[in-house]
Amino acid sequence: MEKFTDFWCFRLNVLSRKISRKYNSKCLEYGITAPQSFVLFDLLDNEGSNVKDIAARVQLDSSAVTGVIDRLYKEELVKREEDPSDRRSLNIFLTPKGRKLAEDMFPTGREFNLYLRSLLDADKVEEFEESLKSIDDKVQ
Repeated sequence: MEKFTDFWCFRLNVLSRKISRKYNSKCLEYGITAPQSFVLFDLLDNEGSNVKDIAARVQLDSSAVTGVIDRLYKEELVKREEDPSDRRSLNIFLTPKGRKLAEDMFPTGREFNLYLRSLLDADKVEEFEESLKSIDDKVQ
């Protein structure tokens, strides 16, 4: 009989949690969580975005991103401004404190990514990247 622990959905979930825990511990050294780091990094490139657009780019539900932004706002890392073209929508901006944190932390994210890549033989990295993209493109 096939064991559920051999299912890719199970194995990928376990691996994802292991990676998330390890990366999150790096983030906690900066006083934030992994999802908060992804939102800060996104805002470095997309200053003034609304929650819906941020959520799409960081692959989280809008409600989850709203919670992340609420916590970042309380820590004075982001500010919210009414969208002049749509008063129902808020645009999110980094504060100087948030920008500094994101810029200071970005090398840690890059180093963690390099660490993960180093776990594979050099000749397997590109193949793995292509496999990830292929699965991501096909899973809805």
